[in-house]
Amino acid sequence: MINSIKWRWLLSFWLVLWLGTAVAEVMPGVNFRGFAVNEGESPRTLVTQVQLDYQLSQYLRDGLLNGMTLEHSINFGLEWHQSWWWNTRRHLASVKAELKYHPLSKQYQLVRLDTGEDWSFSTLIAALEQMGRLEDYTLPQLPESAFGNDASLVVVARLVPKALHLPLKIQALFSDRAALDSEGVMWPIP
Repeated sequence: MINSIKWRWLLSFWLVLWLGTAVAEVMPGVNFRGFAVNEGESPRTLVTQVQLDYQLSQYLRDGLLNGMTLEHSINFGLEWHQSWWWNTRRHLASVKAELKYHPLSKQYQLVRLDTGEDWSFSTLIAALEQMGRLEDYTLPQLPESAFGNDASLVVVARLVPKALHLPLKIQALFSDRAALDSEGVMWPIP
């Protein structure tokens, strides 16, 4: 009797744990899977590697299949910590890409706007995997005040429809289903 109660409890525990992880994986959003910063070859430059994980909302999936272009951006900034006032933030660089679906060829097209690189994928998962990968990206030269001055590199990712018509723009102001934003990642600069 006691042994069967243990098994039922153990089985229900694993079922709840499995369902909890399954629900967490389906929630729409942008999450950082990996982020690293190394010193570049020239002075005061940094080289980054970013790996993002995208879970699209049903609204964005349907929009993509119906002709909507999604614009992805990874924004890099510098932030100086202030103990008595608000932190100071300065924009450093942005990497943008566009994702489209072509119904005739049944291909997802990904174009990185800063380099002009162009990829085609037969599945959305492969396109999102490529879109979330940024390897060996050299940031612009950092100002001298960023080194040894309590500064950090801040990275934020965003995925939004490229062009919304006026009613959807107004709706997007009051709803989070039209845009996916990541939590920011901070990396201290030595």
